[in-house]
Amino acid sequence: MPTLTRRTQLLLDDDLHQRLRKIAAERGISLGALIREAIDEKLSRVQDARSEAFAELLAAPPMPVDDWPVMKQEIIDGRYGKLLKLYDEDE
Repeated sequence: MPTLTRRTQLLLDDDLHQRLRKIAAERGISLGALIREAIDEKLSRVQDARSEAFAELLAAPPMPVDDWPVMKQEIIDGRYGKLLKLYDEDE
């Protein structure tokens, strides 16, 4: 375990504090150790989810990309059509 060098103050409501103290006592660890474990686990899950999403993007088949005039017309015909038409009128 790395050397602990930073202190952080955390405010908890009574119910959560009691539940965490109980879990820590049952596991025979300090409240701080329990909270550090929870933070590490959460950060690990977030990183895993991001890595998984990135891997899915890389594994996706190539997306069809057409010439700009064709793509622009698809956008105009779609959801943002009114905005692009207003923009073109300003030019």
